[in-house]
Amino acid sequence: MNDSKRPISPQQIVAVLAATLVLFFLVAFTTKSLDAYRLRTWRDRLQEDIAQMEHQREELQEELRRRQSRAWLEEVLRDAGYLPDDVISVVVYTVTPAPAPQDAAVASPTPTPVPAWSDAWFDNPHWRAWQRLIWGDSSEDR
Repeated sequence: MNDSKRPISPQQIVAVLAATLVLFFLVAFTTKSLDAYRLRTWRDRLQEDIAQMEHQREELQEELRRRQSRAWLEEVLRDAGYLPDDVISVVVYTVTPAPAPQDAAVASPTPTPVPAWSDAWFDNPHWRAWQRLIWGDSSEDR
C-alpha cells in the first residue's frame, strides 16, 4: 500500500465549503418554498370561506328583512289557522271514494244477490218527517 498522503489544497477546502453552503441554501430554499405554497393554499381556502360566509350573511339579512315584514307575519298566522275577524276561510277538500277491499282468497264466479226492496228502511219518524217536508203530505197514516 501506498502510505503517501495527498495534500489538501485550499481550493479543495473552498470547494467543499461552497458545496455545503449550496446544499444548505437549497434545503432552506425548498422548505421556504413549501411553506409559501402551503400559506397560499391556506389563504385561498380562507378567502373561499369568507366569500361563502358573506353570501350566507346576505341571505340571512334578506330573510331577516322578510320576516320583519307584516306580510310574512300574516302568512304565518294564516298558515297556522289564525285569521283576522273580517276574513272568512274556505277550505276545499277533494274526496274520492276508496275502493272497497276485496278478498283475493274468496273469488266468487256468481254475482251476489241483491236484497229485495223493503219499505222497512223508510218506516221511521225521520223519513216520514222528510216526506211531509218534501211533498207537503200531512197525513200520518203512512
